[in-house]
Amino acid sequence: MSQAVADPCKDILADLGKDSYTFTGEPVRVSKEGYRSLMEDMVREARRLAGIQSIYMDEITFGHSISQLKLLVIYDDTADESNLKFDEVIRVIGTRNILDEKYLSLDAKLLENLSKIDCLLQPQWVMGRKIRLQQPGTSELRFFNISRVLDLLSAGFLEDFHNWEVMRVVRTRDALWRLKRLRRLLDLTKVILRKEHTPRWDACMEAVYRMCDNWFDLGIERYRMLMESMREGFCIILDLIRELAAYFERAQVVNLKVEPGAPSPQALLVTERAVTVFVENWEPATALQQMLDYHRQFNQFITVLPLSFSMQLYEYSKLNFAFSRYIKSCFGSEGISGNMERSYISFERSKLLDHYLGFKTRLGLPLDDDEILFYCNMREGSTLAKAASVMSSQKNRARLKRLQRIFHGEEDLDGGFGG
Repeated sequence: MSQAVADPCKDILADLGKDSYTFTGEPVRVSKEGYRSLMEDMVREARRLAGIQSIYMDEITFGHSISQLKLLVIYDDTADESNLKFDEVIRVIGTRNILDEKYLSLDAKLLENLSKIDCLLQPQWVMGRKIRLQQPGTSELRFFNISRVLDLLSAGFLEDFHNWEVMRVVRTRDALWRLKRLRRLLDLTKVILRKEHTPRWDACMEAVYRMCDNWFDLGIERYRMLMESMREGFCIILDLIRELAAYFERAQVVNLKVEPGAPSPQALLVTERAVTVFVENWEPATALQQMLDYHRQFNQFITVLPLSFSMQLYEYSKLNFAFSRYIKSCFGSEGISGNMERSYISFERSKLLDHYLGFKTRLGLPLDDDEILFYCNMREGSTLAKAASVMSSQKNRARLKRLQRIFHGEEDLDGGFGG
């Protein structure tokens, strides 16, 4: 691991008091023959399903062995709720310790615009029709990247890193996946910030890659390296947030206005799976301590982000798509106004996410297990679906208002966050 960097966040995490970690869910070494057999079986079974147009994969390697695949399953226009879903394929062939059960279902339009939806994915074509992925223009690419990063952090990206430190229970393969995904996030952030070299980030990620590449040969030492990487990674995400917040202010990427006397937190996002508060005068160590205090007080992880990070949600809430109405029901702001530098990019992203919501609804896929859609619980279509969406919206607003009262000291937590 790289030389230790003085960081008050690391000191806070080191003082949590629990020394030992529990590791489960080890990655397994996968032979070329085993990998080839899995892919052949998957392609054979997938061709039996009506409506599947193509399959892509995003692979993560450990010890130079393909050890985890996230699949992107692309459906054509004939697919609907009556189609068999891809989980039927996984049920038949099994994951074989390679496949991530949480695959991503898309249509051709969504895949073509994937860099505007989730620029951290690196899809490789497997079978079916090869679809050309479209890239935003050079002048817009950084702003679409900013949009994805803001959504990712607001939807709870920090939670796993927090829980590893607080609970000290780690599913090893998931932790390695998250750390490699963090590498992609850091590379993306360097593009946003126009930084070629970030010594601390670069040293941490080099250590992560060395650890992953030699995972099966390191013996017990790999767990010490993993513990160090998880803690350093947590602190680096907080550092990344500080860098982005400073850049937003310096480059005027976010035009934020706060009314005098606005209560803190001025903005709050409350979904079924994630709670995020947005505060002025954000600092990494203070925010980390707040997150730890909230967890002790409420027994739930709550992300604490700079107030400027709420502006994209604010942009979403101005629109009238189904996805935007969902955000409006989950997002509250008091005494803030403003806009992103290129609001039309937030609006285009909102349209794409609304299309994604409609696509998942048409296929009868679950909405509340998807961080890209902020764990949406609203559907459109039949009268019954619309009625259910109205009830979900009312429940979202009730939970949001209750948490606003709790954070403002107007109500006790008795009974938990539900309701």
